[in-house]
Amino acid sequence: MTRSVAWCLLLAAGTALAADDSARAQLEQRIQLTARLIGDAGTGQRIAASGNARASAHLDEGRVHQANAEQALAAGDLDTARREVDEALRHIGQARRLAPDSQGRQAAARRRYEQRLETLERLMQAWPAPVPPAGSDNADAEDRMVATTMLLDARRLAGNDRHDEALQQLDVAETRVQAGMNRRLHQRTLDYSARASTPIDRFYEALARHEGLIELVPVALAELKPGPDARTLVERYADTSRRLRQQAVQRQQQGDLSPALADLENALLYVHRALAATGLALPAPLE
Repeated sequence: MTRSVAWCLLLAAGTALAADDSARAQLEQRIQLTARLIGDAGTGQRIAASGNARASAHLDEGRVHQANAEQALAAGDLDTARREVDEALRHIGQARRLAPDSQGRQAAARRRYEQRLETLERLMQAWPAPVPPAGSDNADAEDRMVATTMLLDARRLAGNDRHDEALQQLDVAETRVQAGMNRRLHQRTLDYSARASTPIDRFYEALARHEGLIELVPVALAELKPGPDARTLVERYADTSRRLRQQAVQRQQQGDLSPALADLENALLYVHRALAATGLALPAPLE
């Protein structure tokens, strides 16, 4: 055997040994993780308390296969250890599915309920309640009444730890709120016909208009879902609008009414730009 051939054989053997070491390390890790799953006290107590005979049987089978995997690994029989740990994982998985963590599921449902409720309450606050003209259909009033009723029912159910049912009520409320907000968001005309006669009246009128429009920004973002670039632009315009409004209020409080009005007009311009960037069409700010 030549020296080069011997060197190649030695290198191949070393590579094979390294591969075996890596495979063994990975298998050891799987067996250790499976041992933690099977030995978890909470899981064992939950399965025992469930009274599910099949779940208990799967857990027992998993323990047997886990013990076999550990013995095979100690004996260097990696193939057998791998098969046994796979079986152990399969059985513990079946046992956990047959005896689910109801407490954890309820906690998750409670978190979802709290998040959904908070979102809907913000939307309700941003949803104006206009007075309809005489003799007209008031779809907003009907949607608002149903949404309010569903929110009350959801709170009652959540108070009794029935969060899954409470979430169903929130689904109905959300549908009604979205219907009302969509009507609001797609409205093309706003009534600004009653014009103020003095500069201070114009200031407070513009301030009220700004407050109403700036509240629509997060709603428009949630409803119209613009892309990342558009969202960045919306947030930039909205931040500029809020800063200008704050500056206008400070100037008005200092008695500088003319520059305060100019700042507020610019604030209105930027909030219109923010809403336009969401995809919402609004009439241009009044001059």
